Amino acid sequence: MTVTETHILIVRHPETQANVNGRFVGQGESPYTRLGRVQARRLPGKIARFGPDEIWTSPLLRARVVAERAARLSQRPLRVDDRLIELDFGSAHALTWEEITAAGIPFNYRSADEPVAPGGESRNDLERRVGSIIDQVHEAGGRHAFVCHAGVMRAALARVLGLVGDQLWAFSIHNAQLAHVRLSGELGTLEEYIQG
Repeated sequence: MTVTETHILIVRHPETQANVNGRFVGQGESPYTRLGRVQARRLPGKIARFGPDEIWTSPLLRARVVAERAARLSQRPLRVDDRLIELDFGSAHALTWEEITAAGIPFNYRSADEPVAPGGESRNDLERRVGSIIDQVHEAGGRHAFVCHAGVMRAALARVLGLVGDQLWAFSIHNAQLAHVRLSGELGTLEEYIQG
């Protein structure tokens, strides 16, 4: 029996103004900071050196710009996939923690079942859609790069490594973070975890 082996490089997008200002932009857009622009120039080479068969990206510009550059550099196909978009923060969209608190908006990022904020997605919603793309690429095998967001990266690591509940908070996920994971059959392994 042949065991399919899959390598995935999961990359968080470069630093944005919203990251610096503590705004939960989720599925909205935010421009890079100066550091983010440096990271956006550096990350495509790191992705190309991974040698992906395909590069997958969130449709949001903060991820897609890097993925497009990496696809050109590595001459590999680019797949824009809505399953890699960040969590929908609902009524907390584009607000800071202080603004959420002042507005009295219920906000629970740790609940698996409840929306993070009214009108938004739950952690289970995010984990289901990210899990479906993990399953798809694992079935295909080979080497794949995902350029995405912190919530998506956390959900992907949880799926690959079999983390449950609060275990998915075991990782600090910085902007331009890279995680190389390997799936062999049902076993997932973290091969490398570096800040880009």
